[in-house]
Amino acid sequence: MFNSAKTDCVRLGDYLYIKGRIGWKGLKKDEYLDQSKYRIINGESLTKSGVDWLKAGYISKNRYIESPEIMLKEGDILLSKDGTIGKIGYIDSLETHATVASGIFVIRNIKPEIISTTFIYYLLKSRLFKGFIAARTEGSVIPHLYQKDFMQFEFPLPSSDEMKAFDAITKPMFSMIIGNLQENQKLSRLRDELLPKLMSGEIDISITDL
Repeated sequence: MFNSAKTDCVRLGDYLYIKGRIGWKGLKKDEYLDQSKYRIINGESLTKSGVDWLKAGYISKNRYIESPEIMLKEGDILLSKDGTIGKIGYIDSLETHATVASGIFVIRNIKPEIISTTFIYYLLKSRLFKGFIAARTEGSVIPHLYQKDFMQFEFPLPSSDEMKAFDAITKPMFSMIIGNLQENQKLSRLRDELLPKLMSGEIDISITDL
């Protein structure tokens, strides 16, 4: 679709807002709450399939507001930067306030008039970007992705017409993928709620006509 021979190469970091948690600021595991209005996405809840909110934790309001630079917004992309690098998630909607733990970058498109968020999402999942990161982490005992890596990564930027054509094809598919992930999480939540009741006999399906 893209004519790379006629496309200028640009730096990815010039189009992104990129922030990560700077340390834990004293946050300990025993500070996680059973419930609250503030969620935190950690490495476990950022899976290869996207954000699994069933595994996201709860924190206090004070812990949430102490790091405004990583407060999540709709349309943000999340990328793991430590250990298993490259797990990616997309914030399609937010039911409550949320932030990220260390080990995850918050990536935000700051030039949507030039480059689409959908394009950025698929670029970060591309073999081009994965190969770039592999070259920078090869041989590392604990692989780590740095913010400066985004500034150094160059890619051919499609023209305005090519970008529109790309979006016309991929946005419907992207929305379907995100919708399917959300539906899978709802079904998993329902399964986890019903299974214990079924096992305990609280729910009786013996009279169900299947």
